[in-house]
Amino acid sequence: MKISKLNAFLSTLNFVLLFIGYQFVTSLFLPLTSDLEGISRTITVPYRFVTMLISILVIILNIKRKREFKSFGINVLLLYWTMLIIRMFYDIYLNPDIYIQGSYRLWMYVFGICLPAVFSVMKSIHVINLKKTLNWILLLTFLVIVINIISNPDILGSASKIASRQSANLAMNSIAYGHLGAMGLILSIYYLIKNKLSFIAKLITIVIMLLASIIMLRAGSRSPIAAFIVVMLFWSFSSGKTFFRGVVILSIFSLLLVVFINPILQIIGDISPVIEWRLRTSIYEGDTSNRMPLYIEALQRFSNHPILGDRFSLQSNVGEIIYSHNIILDSLMGLGIIGGTAMVYVLIKALKLCYKMISNNDSNLWIALILIQQITFMMFSSSFYYNPLLSALLTFVFIYEQNHNNYNTPKNKTAV
Repeated sequence: MKISKLNAFLSTLNFVLLFIGYQFVTSLFLPLTSDLEGISRTITVPYRFVTMLISILVIILNIKRKREFKSFGINVLLLYWTMLIIRMFYDIYLNPDIYIQGSYRLWMYVFGICLPAVFSVMKSIHVINLKKTLNWILLLTFLVIVINIISNPDILGSASKIASRQSANLAMNSIAYGHLGAMGLILSIYYLIKNKLSFIAKLITIVIMLLASIIMLRAGSRSPIAAFIVVMLFWSFSSGKTFFRGVVILSIFSLLLVVFINPILQIIGDISPVIEWRLRTSIYEGDTSNRMPLYIEALQRFSNHPILGDRFSLQSNVGEIIYSHNIILDSLMGLGIIGGTAMVYVLIKALKLCYKMISNNDSNLWIALILIQQITFMMFSSSFYYNPLLSALLTFVFIYEQNHNNYNTPKNKTAV
């Protein structure tokens, strides 16, 4: 195999794995439950090591390419990462008031997963085959769903049997499982709308769409549903030929959602009573699943040291990392107004680029849709340093912008 072909293959594989690799490998090798302590690490640690090697190899293969620092967004993102690493190092090793248990896992995510993802995408974006990437993501998403249905047949059973939130396996909790379904649903809708498909291809895509919808709902987590709604509303808004038309479309969709919220919740309840109950408590009772105390404490930490921040995370009594479940609050708490401003800039800049990609009907606008999903995800769950896909997609859109400055041309069909 020629070096150029190997480079294209590994660069594309590296990008695909960021979306669906972890979900596929853990679904393939890990059971839903187990009495064996640490069994999940026997799969996840080697997998992370292999993906890190692939990312490093991709960087090496593209090492001669000029670094992509022309985009101000990239510079701010890297500055944020630098500040965050300094804060982490200080809190873990120099701050006597903080004790972090198992800090090696945190460094594994930062230096073994997230940063390799950033730099590998930065160096290889020119050779990633995005059409193949999308096809492989959809295929692997379908396989993951099928594998999980085989291991847990009740997932497609009667709604009365779904009495609790559903996880995919030992290493993929209900939130990640729900976002897998949301991603599959978003991409299958995009694939169906944007491609001329044969009857068989349409049928397969519709099957993926239906199964992904069931997975998203029966996982029982609210943030995947919120992310899906946000993506659909953003897509409809950005698809308007003018800003005003986008506002009108968004207003109509939002109005219909509000007016028919009860029938919609009833339909959801026919599939998953658990998520219907959780959505109703959120909408009508303001339930946040005990997130409010985390928000309050994060804001308190920020107020203690508003310029440079107080600490990068909250901690339990035994030293476990507890994030605030909101990417902006995490940034303010850890890096103060400086880091918070940097994160807000990165997110706003990314959303503007997503809007441009969708409004100009860019051939790779599905990247923008998944980025919006991940940003919404970070507003309700997880943390920035545990989400390599978010950093990779931010890197992608910032570089994509500087290499595709013809966004003002309607119907941009350019692909990397």
